[in-house]
Amino acid sequence: ISPIILTVVALTLGIAAQTFINSMLKGDQGLGAFLKDGSGYQNSAYRPTGNKDSSSSNPEDPLPWLSLPKFDFVEVAGQQEQEAERMVQLKLESLREEMNKNLQEGNMEKATKLRLELEELCEQSG
Repeated sequence: ISPIILTVVALTLGIAAQTFINSMLKGDQGLGAFLKDGSGYQNSAYRPTGNKDSSSSNPEDPLPWLSLPKFDFVEVAGQQEQEAERMVQLKLESLREEMNKNLQEGNMEKATKLRLELEELCEQSG
């Protein structure tokens, strides 16, 4: 391979990379606007797109479109329903255990009632 061709390819690649970096920094939605004053998201010159998610439970959430996973062992800002969901899960689990116990004991009538209650609670909680 000729050193001239290698140099031309390297320069083209370098110019393309720098052009991409400059495009990410430009504008009122670019990284340059976000980091301009150095005082964080709330006071920066960054202007988010107009597609705000109106279903967001926290109006101050800078990333309303980002849905974080719900873990029992991690508290995530904006997930107020976490405790209610945990209570429903505990209730479902206790009903399931009681239903299994009644099935093992041969008490089909009680197990059927618990199954119906379990299905109703599942439908209500989604």
